[in-house]
Amino acid sequence: MITIALVDDHVIVRSGFAQLLSLEPDMKVINQFSSAQEARNGLAKQAVDVCIIDISMPNESGLTLLEDVANSAGCIMLSVHDSATVINKALTTGAKGYLSKRCSPDELVQAVRKVAKGESYLASDIEMQLETTDPYQQSIACLTKRERQISEMLAAGLDVKAVAVELGLSHKTVHVHRANAMDKLNVSNNVELVKYFPLEIL
Repeated sequence: MITIALVDDHVIVRSGFAQLLSLEPDMKVINQFSSAQEARNGLAKQAVDVCIIDISMPNESGLTLLEDVANSAGCIMLSVHDSATVINKALTTGAKGYLSKRCSPDELVQAVRKVAKGESYLASDIEMQLETTDPYQQSIACLTKRERQISEMLAAGLDVKAVAVELGLSHKTVHVHRANAMDKLNVSNNVELVKYFPLEIL
């Protein structure tokens, strides 16, 4: 039996998905949560095989919750936002599946079964969106907010000391973020960062 948790701030969406999934003989929705914090608390007490998470919730993004639960459950993200940046952020954070809220019931069921087995599932329209995306933008989407901020400043010509002063961080912290960003982008110096952030030097 595949155990499932639903996280969405709209009760109509949650109940609709729960009814749909309950029709499958090998699936059982054992938890429904209306917020990321509620889900975080509940999932700490009772683990599930698959967690279906809405990205856009009022108080906290589903992506933040994903960071906390991706290691303990197979996570499928649901969103009306199908931009490649958001999709890539979800996938690099640990999501195993990504569905548009416009997905068909069959797609939802198929995604749950695949993710429960440890496989990945992307809806066909999501895959098309990724295929037409600039690879540089896909790479940038892998950066954390702070890594991107520091990379942009370095690409604009600031040195580590200036960045540290501007952001109120220690030199060591800036160096760590810089190293992490360069590793993700596969570059070795500030000059190479310019190809990812060309507008910052105009």
